[in-house]
Amino acid sequence: MLSKNIQRLLSAAVIGMSIYSLPMFSLTASAATNESSNVGTADASNSGSKSVSPYEQLMDKTPIEPTKVFDNLYFIGSNGVGSWLVNTSDGLILIDAMRTIEDAEDIIIPGIKKLGFDPANIKYILVTHGHGDHYGAAQYIHNNYGAPILMSADDWNYMNTHSTEANGPEFPKPTTHTDITDGEKLTLGDTSITIVSTPGHTPGGVSLIIPVTDNGTKHMVGMWGGTGLPQLLEDNEKYLNSLDYFAKFTDAAQVDAEITAHPFTDNSIERLETLRNRKSGDPNPYVIGQDGYKAYMDKMKIRVTDNIKKLEEEK
Repeated sequence: MLSKNIQRLLSAAVIGMSIYSLPMFSLTASAATNESSNVGTADASNSGSKSVSPYEQLMDKTPIEPTKVFDNLYFIGSNGVGSWLVNTSDGLILIDAMRTIEDAEDIIIPGIKKLGFDPANIKYILVTHGHGDHYGAAQYIHNNYGAPILMSADDWNYMNTHSTEANGPEFPKPTTHTDITDGEKLTLGDTSITIVSTPGHTPGGVSLIIPVTDNGTKHMVGMWGGTGLPQLLEDNEKYLNSLDYFAKFTDAAQVDAEITAHPFTDNSIERLETLRNRKSGDPNPYVIGQDGYKAYMDKMKIRVTDNIKKLEEEK
């Protein structure tokens, strides 16, 4: 039961159908802890995107200032898509790699340096799924800094057997990778990221659980690996099953914070700005509490269930 004393909402948008389809679903999850009472609402009026289509938001290349979100987790990217940088005691893990070589040269690498890190210390490039806006700069970074590219075998195959839309020629494909598997712990130094297989958005997408601290206080971050709903009924059913499966891991890990690769979908554009202006004692807007995270995931389940019903009716 969500706390009646907490009324502020965390909103997220799921792009319906494929990554390039237009319908957008608004997900609102009531935050369930005192921490989550500070999370804003990501509706269209707040984000300034009322008349902008989801496709336009996805393709928005407006850079976002590289931002420290937790003591060991940083965002680098644009309004449409970005990467997350995990700092460990033994080097850096880059989660997702945006779209193109230009993104690497103009956003990712300069962003890493601006945050005070050396790109040569990237030890892994972890790609959550096989769409071009997540892997596009991975090979460039691998070639220049030597970090291995990690991706599931299913999405490696998916990426290499699709060459249009989200896997079109504008997105450079990696030519080498190392497989990641369900339940694997990617450990580097003092940090272990849990990798969970969550097919649906793509056949081999993965979601992540990342341990972080905020001014020394421990938290667990959940990153759902594939935002948009697929076109086919069968894939939506997989998506729903994956939400239930991932929830077992997030519940066990006591996940209480949420991130995504697409800032426009979960109020991150505003939340990152809040963090850049954060004063001592201010709450972290990414910490939404365990119940808040469960409610966020439950709303996603509702939207996928609604889409399944729609697709069944259209058969």
